[in-house]
Amino acid sequence: MLSVEGLTVRAGSVELVRDVSFEIGPGERVGLIGESGSGKSLTALSLMGLLPEGVTAAGAARLGERDLVGVPERRLKALRGQDVSMVFQEPMTALNPLMRVGAQVTEVMTLHGRPAGQARARAVELLGRVRLPQPEQVARAYPHQLSGGQRQRVMLAIALANEPGLLICDEPTTALDVTVQKQMLDLIAEVAPALLFITHDLAVVASVCERVLVMYGGRVVESGPIREVFGNPRHRYTEGLLAASRLTPRGTRLPVIAGSVPAAGQFPDGCVFTNRCPHATPACEQEPALTGEGHAHACRHPADRG
Repeated sequence: MLSVEGLTVRAGSVELVRDVSFEIGPGERVGLIGESGSGKSLTALSLMGLLPEGVTAAGAARLGERDLVGVPERRLKALRGQDVSMVFQEPMTALNPLMRVGAQVTEVMTLHGRPAGQARARAVELLGRVRLPQPEQVARAYPHQLSGGQRQRVMLAIALANEPGLLICDEPTTALDVTVQKQMLDLIAEVAPALLFITHDLAVVASVCERVLVMYGGRVVESGPIREVFGNPRHRYTEGLLAASRLTPRGTRLPVIAGSVPAAGQFPDGCVFTNRCPHATPACEQEPALTGEGHAHACRHPADRG
């Protein structure tokens, strides 16, 4: 379904994402996790051809037989919303406040050639499919008349309108309360085709995905099945993320990863986690390769819980 090889994203001479490679098979759900500033969203935006001005992507990314990187905008427009769709973190910045909800769902279908009458009928059907009550009324509403959870479901309906083969979700539940978040996650797991799910929330990705990519400093530092990566993390960054996400007894200090994510272009040479890793040695000044079959990691002093 999706094959990414050597994806690199630059802003001028500054590398923001380096040599990212992964695959997503038909119907497979893959999570992409890491702290803010790790390169997760840039990876997704490069696949959609939506990078900010002045930021460029190189490498190879193919959706089926079609290239996604280094192709003309007109070809990407034909793919976006048709073969690959994206659900963004904040629907109020993605939805048009001056258009009724039904018209926005309809528009993505008519842009790809569906007759207007069919598109309007399917828009109401889609709003019901994402479990919005009274979908006919929702279709006549404006975005500001809906709750945050309802707007996010509208975004999901728009993303699914043309039955794409791949759905990319970038932090789609961050702004939702716990109950609505659970409903949204269940819905995504139920209706999504192949899925790339971007989040900083480890519990969320564990509930939705089968495989995970751990990203830091614009690199994938660990990848593999959820159970293996979360049950036996190898990279010291993954180990730190998991420790910081676990519940601790009352009165116990919550484990944290020392320091903070450096600004773009300021990550150390060699292993990008060196300046925050308590296990770093001079050997870490040489960048480790991502190695291992199935469960891969890029760490010279990997954790091993057996």
